[in-house]
Amino acid sequence: MYQACFGLHRRPFAPVPDVNQYYPAEAIENARQVLTRCVERAEGVGMVVGPSGTGKTLLCHVLAEQFRHTLAIALLASGRLSTRSALYQAILYVLGRSYRGMDEGELRLALVDYLTTCDQRPDGLLLLVDEAHTLPLRLLDEIRMLTNLVCNGQSRVRVLLVGGPLLEERFASPKLESFSQRLVARCYLEPFGRDETQQYIRAQIGAAGGDGLQVFTTEATQAVHHATDGVPRLINQVCDHALLLAHADGSTRIDARRIDEAWADLQQLPSPWNADETPNPNDGGVIEFGGLDDDEMPCRQEAGVGSSAAPSLRLSPTEDEAFDEPAERAGRIERALAELEPAARTGEDAEDEFRPAGTIGPEVEVIFDDWKDPFGDDFEHEEVIVERYAAPVVCHREPAGSASENDVAEISEGTPAAGAAEAAMNIDPDRRDQAVGKPRGAGVARRHEYRHLFATLRHA
Repeated sequence: MYQACFGLHRRPFAPVPDVNQYYPAEAIENARQVLTRCVERAEGVGMVVGPSGTGKTLLCHVLAEQFRHTLAIALLASGRLSTRSALYQAILYVLGRSYRGMDEGELRLALVDYLTTCDQRPDGLLLLVDEAHTLPLRLLDEIRMLTNLVCNGQSRVRVLLVGGPLLEERFASPKLESFSQRLVARCYLEPFGRDETQQYIRAQIGAAGGDGLQVFTTEATQAVHHATDGVPRLINQVCDHALLLAHADGSTRIDARRIDEAWADLQQLPSPWNADETPNPNDGGVIEFGGLDDDEMPCRQEAGVGSSAAPSLRLSPTEDEAFDEPAERAGRIERALAELEPAARTGEDAEDEFRPAGTIGPEVEVIFDDWKDPFGDDFEHEEVIVERYAAPVVCHREPAGSASENDVAEISEGTPAAGAAEAAMNIDPDRRDQAVGKPRGAGVARRHEYRHLFATLRHA
């Protein structure tokens, strides 16, 4: 909407990556040349690391456009993939191949078949993975195994990984040692310097059909670098908004004041020029903090329009605070901190709940078989288990001179105690009479059997 005002035929600072607006700054151009050699010679895997807004995605699009006529291009713009099937589906989708209704093995074979039998791209596939630091370790290792596909002594898949600083840290894991050995190029992007910021702004204005020297002053470009620290994405935002504000005011020149206004507007900050630019010489530069009463604050209209003296504000402590002892004030501060502690804990919990994708550990695919009830089977035989010592055993001593002078234990037949005793002595009730030569009736145990019986009962 402001192009005609500044003599431009297109928007000079696009909010999204545009190959036509690629600016060959030192860091990004060196990375492009190194990765170009890496891809052309099929040397191995290349990696690009840089902070947010430094042009990583733009570099991916530039390389994809550069090799589009010689290689099959698969640009994964989002690294938010969780399974191997999703990875292969994303690659096949970008290549225009069928990817629906197939399991992981079929997807892998479909990709291998495309890479080994397709004659349209004899040099193979260039796989560019943007935001690679968000991929789980198992998917990074799966990408490594794609590089094992070799035909006629040349790899069919050439991989470039692009991500934030966390990507390089992930390759320090022992699980990716084999993949780390295949990295042949490590490129690093960084923000612009002061001179590069000025050259970038004027080059973009010139490419859009305007005069960069006339639109942005030198002070304005320095203000842009000071506000954005040379991050290209922020430079585009500030310069585009400054052009919009200048067009709204009917101005055709951007100065440092306009850049400050645009930055404050984007960041929702108070504009620094809204305050008085000429300080009051009567002020001693000391501000006392305390209670502020609304009825004591004079109105600007009462101070007079032509008055050069700024209205005075009397900031005085309240009556209770003026006479507080240091110990009382320390106690009041501790009570205030105690009230804020629950809110602080809530913030910490929220911080713990938020974890960037790149910081999450390796994910594991859990596959559950059909659930089976272990007690649902029919049993052919049933075994009844009875407590052996459920009832007490009644013992007495035979009088002297009887048939046996030893201590005996008499147990009535048919009682639970009799069954327990017979089980303890391993006596079969059906064969007991034949074994002892007595008719069925009272059972008599001898001394060694008596000791064995009660030892068994005690230990039970």
